[in-house]
This record gives sequence, C-alpha cells and structure tokens, in this order.
Amino acid sequence: MLFCPKCGSLLKPKIEGNKKFLICSCGYKAETEGVHLKETVTKQTQKVEVAEEKMDALPKTFAECPKCGNKEAYWWMVQTRAADEAATRFLRCTKCKHTWREYD
Repeated sequence: MLFCPKCGSLLKPKIEGNKKFLICSCGYKAETEGVHLKETVTKQTQKVEVAEEKMDALPKTFAECPKCGNKEAYWWMVQTRAADEAATRFLRCTKCKHTWREYD
C-alpha cells in the first residue's frame, strides 16, 4: 500500500489506456514506475430483502412516544459505541411504530 505524500490518504490504482497511475482523492496523481499493480476481481453483492421484524417477541415498557403520545413501546438494546460504554436502548411505539433511542 502506498500513501499520498500531500494528505496521507491511501493511493488507489487507475489505468488510463496503457498507463498506470496512483491517484488520491485530494487530486494527487503519480505514474507507477517500478510499482506492480495487481488487478483483483471481487464478487458482486446481491440485494438482500429484509422482512419486517416481528415486534411481538420483544419486551414492552411504559415510555411516551414523542410522535403520537402513546404510553407503551417495545424496547431492545444495541452496543453502538465502544465496549466499555453503556449500550443504547431503542424504543418503538406499539401504536405508530415510530422508533427512537435513549442513551444511558
């Protein structure tokens, strides 16, 4: 891997005709003399359809929905930050399905 001498970002290979270059998002461009570029083929990603989650299996709590004022919501917790920080609690209104989060 090579890095841009201007900004320090990763240089990416680009082929124009029969010339090979290393380019950066900041605009830096250099010919690849003495640098071997290896072409790799990656798999194309497939679209995955996600079905609506079944909320009936989640626990419920008393929490006021900021959108409709309903007093009951499903809740679940996700570790969205570093492992040494508290998890984030997500809530979804049982009436209007509005989703919001609470931080501890």
